[in-house]
Amino acid sequence: MSDDVLGAIVATARVIGALVLLFFLPGFLLINALYPRKGELDREYDALYRVTLGIVLSIAVTVFWSFFLNSLGINEATGLGYVVGPNIAGGLIGLSAAFFVLGWWRGAYPWMARVHPALARVPKPGPGELLTEDERDHRVRLKLQQLAEKREALRRAIKDAERRMRLQSADAQSHYETLRDKSRAELRSVEAELKKLEEERAAELY
Repeated sequence: MSDDVLGAIVATARVIGALVLLFFLPGFLLINALYPRKGELDREYDALYRVTLGIVLSIAVTVFWSFFLNSLGINEATGLGYVVGPNIAGGLIGLSAAFFVLGWWRGAYPWMARVHPALARVPKPGPGELLTEDERDHRVRLKLQQLAEKREALRRAIKDAERRMRLQSADAQSHYETLRDKSRAELRSVEAELKKLEEERAAELY
């Protein structure tokens, strides 16, 4: 690939990235942070509303960020204003990251659970609203996954305590015996909760 073609590809990618950053990304992420539940804006055209409002809000965020930079006056080191490309891009990227984190915290991105279970968040229902069937099922599956992971961790803790009991002195053995018994009691509680959730889910499905 020639340098001219590579340069053209890089330039095109930069233009597309700049357009997405200026006219879509910040506003779209802000809308998701404000309205995290799917169907909250409109039951039928929710995605269209999010895209449209995201474009409008992105323009507004860009304008307000530029006003903020302009209010800083003149950079004494360079003698130039702060409203320059790198400052605008850096601010919009930072705002987009903040909006994304806020949206994730409010449960706008349930797919984050596939990245790591600890990142799973489910949006809370609004006043007087009920969770949809998909949201309820997602909550149950998430709870089952968390309990299953906790059960495996407790089983490993029990095995580790039993192994250490065989290797330690009599005084230390009593300590690990206490840890083992405590883990066993917690394991029974977790298994009981797992069984209850599985029975409730099976009853809903059938």
